[in-house]
Amino acid sequence: MKKIVLLILLSTCALFSTEIKHINIGNQDFMLTVEEYDVYDSKGEVLRVYKEKRNNDLIFMFSLILKDRTGACSNKSVEDGYYEVNDTGITLYSHWDRRGKAYDAPYGARIQVYTVDENFNLTKISSKLYVETERQNYNETSGMQYLFQKPQNEEEKKALQKYINAVEHTYKGTFVFGEEAKKLMVDVEAAMGRKMKSIWQ
Repeated sequence: MKKIVLLILLSTCALFSTEIKHINIGNQDFMLTVEEYDVYDSKGEVLRVYKEKRNNDLIFMFSLILKDRTGACSNKSVEDGYYEVNDTGITLYSHWDRRGKAYDAPYGARIQVYTVDENFNLTKISSKLYVETERQNYNETSGMQYLFQKPQNEEEKKALQKYINAVEHTYKGTFVFGEEAKKLMVDVEAAMGRKMKSIWQ
């Protein structure tokens, strides 16, 4: 039975390291790995960041999806990520979109900022996001509708807050609105443009 389960897992999931990179931030060494995966109907790449210790041990810090395409044929959920390293930390960019009739796929963006703390760990100091979890009007019972129309009573305000709380929990960040949300989307789209330039250089 165990052999059958193992064969099933091997046939449905492939995960292997494709790239290893070493960086130094704030006099601390970190290792970055990029791995490709193929799990059921999802294919993509994930970045994993590790702190390197003097005894060659690795301490996992965090991960970021760099590319994910989930779904069948032309109906897909699309996620892209990018990272930029500076002298004090790493900034992570995430962008979600949908293709075809993947109406229940998310659309939005997130920026997370990590800096090296006094223990030489990468600590998240900021995470801002704007996410629509499905296409507008796809689920009329969702509090998401009040992102587009102002809630008129306490029940609608609670529905919106419930939606915001769920998104913040799932996507690990603070929800932003209005002009701040627009700027967030612009900044992430600009980062994705820089990602494409770096690929073709």
